[in-house]
Amino acid sequence: MTDHIAIPARAGVDLSGPLVSVAPVAFPSRDRPAELQVRLTAPLTDRALPVVVLSHGHGPSEYVSSLYGYAPLANHLAASGFAVLQPTHLDSATLGLRHADNPEAPLYWRSRARDVSSVLDHLGVLDKVVPDVAARMDTGRIAVVGHSMGGHTAGMILGAQPRDPTTGHRVNARDERVSAGVVMAAPGRGGDALDPRAARHYPVLNDTDFTTMAPPTLVVAGDQDHAHHLNVVGAAWQTDAFHLSPGPKFLLDVHGGEHSLGGISGYDSAETTDENLTRALLVLETTAAFLRTQLGVDDQAWSVATARLAREHAASATVHEKR
Repeated sequence: MTDHIAIPARAGVDLSGPLVSVAPVAFPSRDRPAELQVRLTAPLTDRALPVVVLSHGHGPSEYVSSLYGYAPLANHLAASGFAVLQPTHLDSATLGLRHADNPEAPLYWRSRARDVSSVLDHLGVLDKVVPDVAARMDTGRIAVVGHSMGGHTAGMILGAQPRDPTTGHRVNARDERVSAGVVMAAPGRGGDALDPRAARHYPVLNDTDFTTMAPPTLVVAGDQDHAHHLNVVGAAWQTDAFHLSPGPKFLLDVHGGEHSLGGISGYDSAETTDENLTRALLVLETTAAFLRTQLGVDDQAWSVATARLAREHAASATVHEKR
């Protein structure tokens, strides 16, 4: 099928062209309790397409937490020149495995990271399904993007190391094929920052080491995303991936933004408590600009986007950088 997203062009990027979206595509799923299904979204152009793997969150809606969610983000990234791959992780509400007798339930945090690497391992699957798009995918330029629990997953792929609550050992899921990433509204540090109930229900969040997360990463956080059910320090918790990791790191502090950052996870999604088209577009545009620069599509995209943000949207968001 083809899709179209009517978003005005920014910084010379044409976002008016049609997109192709194919789903579900079955990927190899050995030793997995459900088939690994993936959506591919890409522009209908003749340009080489860097690859972005987009990891969904753990929210309550049936389809937001799957390859069927995050259409605003997936479509905007595809329209900005990327081939976007969205796996459905085992914690998706569509699979009914959150309450399964599985030591990884309900978050399936380790499996989530394996899914991202497995998608990259088996990109050849797309050769038979969408050969025209697969032939244009530039597998030498890969990024990961994740929102909420997907941000935790993206952080792991970028080198953050949670402590396995079962073994007590740190888990290194770093995938060296991924050269940059975006971590959006993601869990922060554990310890005394974590709400005691969250520490009991989601013990993997008790201890994450961000000092090993080395690649260039954009952290996106809403300053009204307090997540009181998870932490006791407030919205600053979602900025830990920026403050506790080595540079180069970049923080988009979204003023007034709550967990869905204006509506990036779905069109008219009930999960969005701060629905605001202007805010969502700002997040989408800044995210795409960061990836376009980091993956070598447009060296000036990030500087142009941040200059425009400071000039025209200073009241809506602030960018911080750590080199």
